[in-house]
Amino acid sequence: MIIAEVADIIKRRLHQQFNETEIRFITLALLQHFWKISETDFYIDKQKRLDEKFNTNLLKSLDLLLLNTPLQYVLETAEFYGLKFSVDKNVLIPRPETEELVDWIIDENKDAATIIDIGTGSGCIAVALAKNLKNAKIYALDISEKAIQKAAQNAENNDVDITFFCNDILSANDFTNIKFNCIVSNPPYVCESEKSKMKRNVLYFEPHSALFVPDDDALKFYSAIADFAASHLADNGKIYVEINENLAKETQNMFRQKGFKVMELRRDLNNKNRMLKINIQ
Repeated sequence: MIIAEVADIIKRRLHQQFNETEIRFITLALLQHFWKISETDFYIDKQKRLDEKFNTNLLKSLDLLLLNTPLQYVLETAEFYGLKFSVDKNVLIPRPETEELVDWIIDENKDAATIIDIGTGSGCIAVALAKNLKNAKIYALDISEKAIQKAAQNAENNDVDITFFCNDILSANDFTNIKFNCIVSNPPYVCESEKSKMKRNVLYFEPHSALFVPDDDALKFYSAIADFAASHLADNGKIYVEINENLAKETQNMFRQKGFKVMELRRDLNNKNRMLKINIQ
């Protein structure tokens, strides 16, 4: 088979469910994943012959995509901050807006000695920080043993050293006596009432425990992070969190009520209130 033939198979299988732009993106991703085809070959050399041994895997991938399985779960890989991450149904797929949070942290914490990522999931934040803040000791916490295993795999694959804690931030704030210069988290913050707005590939496949919070206790993770920070944030340390754009004021007020100083609210590239920096009062 040649590239053009594979591209035609993919288009015919997916055209009723995906638009042309999506199909082009998926086709390139599948060709790169199964045959290591470059973007140049995809656009310039469509007559290039391919090894046919991956045909079965290609067809299985198309079947999964038609079931709304996210492409990253189909390929079991995702990109974040220029790095490759292994992902599966036990961890969220890293989001581009979270890269903006990482950018902010790296820019302002060149001299940080200790950083902890709370609710690390795939480890994307912790690994990206470890790659770019060479002098910092990075720690990461998650309640899920499977997530910790995946994050540890990603740390090893990206050649960084991270200390992992498997613990529940909601109930165990005494698992370490370390003082952190920086506490970062992208915790669950989507309210249950917002489920109807979620895309099917997110709602049906990504772990709900990493996404949703009850409407009547939507800030519970931020409250737990604040309590943890009260005893584990070093002098002049900072907290960086990704937030629900609809709860920006409420999140800021909660931190203030717990004795913290809200230093800055930032919008993401989509102009949504998405990131918050907090310091000790």
